[in-house]
Amino acid sequence: MKRMPFKTKDLILIALMAAMGLAVKPLVKTLTHVVSTPLGIPGGTLGGGFYMMWLTLAMAMTRRFGAAALTGLLQGFVVLITGWFGSHGAISLFTYALPGLVIDIVALIYKRFEKIDGQILYCLLANLTGTWIVGLIIMRLPKAPLAIAAAMSIISGIIGGSIAYFIYRELKQYKLV
Repeated sequence: MKRMPFKTKDLILIALMAAMGLAVKPLVKTLTHVVSTPLGIPGGTLGGGFYMMWLTLAMAMTRRFGAAALTGLLQGFVVLITGWFGSHGAISLFTYALPGLVIDIVALIYKRFEKIDGQILYCLLANLTGTWIVGLIIMRLPKAPLAIAAAMSIISGIIGGSIAYFIYRELKQYKLV
């Protein structure tokens, strides 16, 4: 993985992945809240894999440390400024950026950007991070619902990481990345 600074192409890809992540959020959020609301767990737990896959794709496409965190931070700023998607105020900057930072750190150690296991691991850990942050700090969940949320976020992360891998593979096959 390369160090900063980002090239113009990298910044365009980061902005595109941030936009894609926010664009799918209303649809995914609506579908997942049907299950998560009655269980009293964070809605992003189930849908998180579909949000985090864009962070993993930003990192895989740019191969730059900080790409996933910057993608999440950009999403956090948009949510903060617009108030979309249940903004939690300034803490949104952290809830969106920290999962990306986890991806970046893990990718420094586990450099499997183009492999399904790497994409799954990145997405799974990012979603688990987001679930813990929201579950502990914002929702203050007791242990049992937090454990259920964590288990669901792992499943969602596996699904999101798998989808990210297949998207990346197709983009690579057509030489778009």
